[in-house]
Amino acid sequence: MAFHLLNLFLSAGASSEVATSSAVGMIGSFLAAGALIVAPAAAALIWVSQKDALSR
Repeated sequence: MAFHLLNLFLSAGASSEVATSSAVGMIGSFLAAGALIVAPAAAALIWVSQKDALSR
């Protein structure tokens, strides 16, 4: 079954241009997620943790 699907994929004729543009889009999506979600969330967590420091 797996061999059949692999053979079907390889005979589909996907060009290297399609693979390259897909890879560039995936990397761009990762960078956008980092800029829009991860960085602000990390900054907010650091800010909150600095404001709510424990006194020992």
